[in-house]
Amino acid sequence: MIGRKIGIMGGTFDPIHYGHLMLAEQIRTSFHLDEIIFIPVGKPPHKAHFNSANQVDRYEMAVLATGNNSFFKVSDIETKRTETTYTIDTIRLLKKTLPDCDELYFITGADAILLLDSWKNYEELVKMVRFVAATRPGIDLERLNDKVSELTIKYGAVIDVCYIPALAISSTDIRRRVNEEKSIRYLLPESVEAYIESKGLYKEHHDQYFEVLSVLKKNMSLKRLTHTLGTAQMARRLAVHYNVDPVKAEFAGLCHDFAKEIDRESMLAHINHYGIYFDPVFKVNPNIAHGEVGAELIKDQFNIHDETILDAIRWHTYGFKKMSTLSKIVYVADLIEEGRRFECVEILRNLAFKSLDQTVLAYNNMNQKYLENGIGIHRNTLEMIEEIINEEKS
Repeated sequence: MIGRKIGIMGGTFDPIHYGHLMLAEQIRTSFHLDEIIFIPVGKPPHKAHFNSANQVDRYEMAVLATGNNSFFKVSDIETKRTETTYTIDTIRLLKKTLPDCDELYFITGADAILLLDSWKNYEELVKMVRFVAATRPGIDLERLNDKVSELTIKYGAVIDVCYIPALAISSTDIRRRVNEEKSIRYLLPESVEAYIESKGLYKEHHDQYFEVLSVLKKNMSLKRLTHTLGTAQMARRLAVHYNVDPVKAEFAGLCHDFAKEIDRESMLAHINHYGIYFDPVFKVNPNIAHGEVGAELIKDQFNIHDETILDAIRWHTYGFKKMSTLSKIVYVADLIEEGRRFECVEILRNLAFKSLDQTVLAYNNMNQKYLENGIGIHRNTLEMIEEIINEEKS
């Protein structure tokens, strides 16, 4: 019976990208493989980097990335295990599920071949699989060939060296770019990019980011939560642009509408309890105070005492004179996050990355309708606008 030729491609895939996919496809066609099984590692024997994705997310991203290639499969043989995973253990388990006549081609980088005799039970491993070593510019081919000869003579290893055109994409660079709010488009499939964004992967977050997010998911409407996450994301982007701490900006953006959905009577009670100045506009709509109330609730419930973060939450609705750059960032991010659809929002989005002050002025000029319909304008807003105009003149 003639068995199948199956490629095995292991790795952290953190995240999987076009370099991985191109490598797999090139080897599949070069060696006429029947299929390639991608196996994201579970708990790797080496230390994970600080912003690594967990094994479930890495598996899901691999599934998304390979879904449009019928020759590609993804196995959870490692990600569902809790103990440290080694290649020899995975191959043993895999072979138990396959006919004896199937031939396994283990795809790895040439760098790994140079260290193969340091792997767990490598003498057994080389008898179970055929290796395909993908080489690239920069690899010492003489050293590689010497190592291949040594492993072949000593252990009967079968190792094919395959030259793959260079594709300068790395998971490390992708993680760095995500954390720095730089584009990763065209480095990996769009489905994987969307997954990374939706899960907030590879970004350094405030220590209490996920604690607050968990509370918001339980108590906030889906529409408000979507806006909140959009504001956090936009605040982070603006912070990177203006050289402000992106972790603080994102966290303040996440918390900015913490009190937004409090009912009228509770809001009035909080305004009184926290001694918040009762501006006349509160008579029409006390919910306008949700920024100040939210800052106090965040402080009390989560023991947050960083005043730069609290001020950004506090003043995001009607502003304040002498606002910090962080506060202006959250104020503006709330207006222009990607879910906003009001007239002229694109003008504000473009302006926001040129001048925060000009964006604040432009929005408030557009917002004159509130003066006309009787809602009025908070005194803080008037003072903020006056201050910005005076600074522009000086």
